[in-house]
Amino acid sequence: MERRVVVICAVVGVLGLLSVILGFVAEATKIKVSQVMFKGSNCVRPQSPATALGLVAVLAIILAQIIVSVATGCICCCCKRGSHPNSSNWIKAQICFVFSWITVVIAAIVLLLASSYNIYNSTARCYVTKPGVFAAGAILCLASVVLALASYILSLQKNNNNLFQGGIAMAQPQFAGGTSIYQGATPIGQPQYQWGNPAVPNQGGMPMGHTKFPQ
Repeated sequence: MERRVVVICAVVGVLGLLSVILGFVAEATKIKVSQVMFKGSNCVRPQSPATALGLVAVLAIILAQIIVSVATGCICCCCKRGSHPNSSNWIKAQICFVFSWITVVIAAIVLLLASSYNIYNSTARCYVTKPGVFAAGAILCLASVVLALASYILSLQKNNNNLFQGGIAMAQPQFAGGTSIYQGATPIGQPQYQWGNPAVPNQGGMPMGHTKFPQ
């Protein structure tokens, strides 16, 4: 079980780190305004690796999210109930999972839009990706993979409060007014005296209120 958890966390972490690196590399290699050329009334954008880098980053972060979804038993925003569905850790895991999907969707949209403005073509209108768009997508990828890993780890943890459920009560039950049901009872193991029984030794003196009859 522990080996499976380590493998899943490692794979998801590598995919998330890959998407972040590709996002920042795409930011550095995107088409700049100074690189755009004009031929007549058309705007010509040169070739740039930023488009391919952005697409691979999107695929990597989506694949990481799918792996976490399968590992946690969640589909989109619906998760199966674990052994402790009402525990605080399980609720936190669901919240992290939902926000991880939200950040993945936003990151994918940002990276796809930024990549589309770096495709080589000749059009009448010039659109160039603004500075920081690919970097914003990379940061969103980082946030999504952190939330995804947090949801996976939290879904495996049990609530500490469950450790005390089902235990044996150590105190004596009390009646209203603070009176214990055991008050006045003879302690266990204390010998009982039977007056007039010769089989019981050390009877001591006669109890008050009894009359000794002659034998």
